[in-house]
Amino acid sequence: MKKILFLFTFLPLSYFALGQKNKSLSDTATSWGIYRNALIFNDLDVAKFALFEILTLQPDNPSTYDSLAHLYFRIGAYSQAIQASELAKPTNALKEIKAYSYRNLGEIKIALPLFEELYAETASPENGYQVASMQFSMKRFGECMETAAKIKAHPEASKSKVLISTEQGESMNVSYLAAAENLMGVVYLEMGKTDLAKTAFEMAIEAAPEFSLAKKNLEKVNSKPMPK
Repeated sequence: MKKILFLFTFLPLSYFALGQKNKSLSDTATSWGIYRNALIFNDLDVAKFALFEILTLQPDNPSTYDSLAHLYFRIGAYSQAIQASELAKPTNALKEIKAYSYRNLGEIKIALPLFEELYAETASPENGYQVASMQFSMKRFGECMETAAKIKAHPEASKSKVLISTEQGESMNVSYLAAAENLMGVVYLEMGKTDLAKTAFEMAIEAAPEFSLAKKNLEKVNSKPMPK
């Protein structure tokens, strides 16, 4: 009798577990639908809440962490974006999220190796420019010049554009060719090579006549007293 009783008490528990699993799958499908609709209306709070509902039901689903990393990066929550990306399946897109997040947090020493990996894999002028900019920030001028030269040689360097922001809050879209020339000019200035800096700034302005930052840099060079 005890054995029979055990069997009868075990079966309902099995059916209950199966029912909970099916309920979980159904609930996540609804939550994914809410997430997608929230993104359409740019309601990121609702989208984030939907993802957390999914994580509650399926905490080991890496695709949810992938979506959460993208969402956190989109709202500027960079620390959370890094945390979520580390729990997701590794991709180049997530590596970019981590790289830009560390850069935006001021963690240049962590961001630079990530961008270097991306640049080695993609050879894109965008990743290259990020590498060169951080190499300059870390006063690795020789490496910076090498990277900038590679950017200039890229087939899309004169067509693709990058957004450059100044410390004064000014922003401008210029070609990677112009941006690389301007960066090389700044490096030459740091190295005390005024004539080469002037030529680089002039090349930047030739590539992008509206490049106000390069124009200001050129004005600084021209205003310097000539060495005796």
